[in-house]
Amino acid sequence: MDVTTNTLPAVPTPAKPAGIELAEGVTLDQLLAALPGAVDQAMRTALPGHYSQEVAERIAAEMIASLRQSRQDTPSACPVYRDCEDRDPGHYDHYNHRLRVTGEDGSTILDAGMAALSGDDTRPVVYLRNEDFADAAAAHAKTAELRQLLDQVDAMADRVFADHKASRAQGGAR
Repeated sequence: MDVTTNTLPAVPTPAKPAGIELAEGVTLDQLLAALPGAVDQAMRTALPGHYSQEVAERIAAEMIASLRQSRQDTPSACPVYRDCEDRDPGHYDHYNHRLRVTGEDGSTILDAGMAALSGDDTRPVVYLRNEDFADAAAAHAKTAELRQLLDQVDAMADRVFADHKASRAQGGAR
């Protein structure tokens, strides 16, 4: 690989996938955020004599652009629900269980999604952890409450860490 030029070697353009399949709980944004570091490490390991941070960054940028483009070019295979994850033509059960916030240890702090299943009751629900909402207004009311809670957590964090800093500056509790 010639690292002295500003062009990358030709990489064949992959066929547009029907959908980018990610591991359970991994979002495309998380994958894209991890990609530059992974490309950098891969180049350092596999091509140490040809490693260049600039080249690694360009390769990662091209990969990210390609993944974003393939996701944008891939319309949902579900003609009923835009958020449905099932891409098999003619499916009857609709779902999306990918919205989640995880802790540093990977455990789920909060998860949300949607489901509309075949059977006797085909009405869709949107859920937030263990609470189901049968209409948008109910979901909006609960998410407003959550936003208020998160604002309170932010304010508490500001107070707690300011108090801790002030206490340490005065030689107080640790």
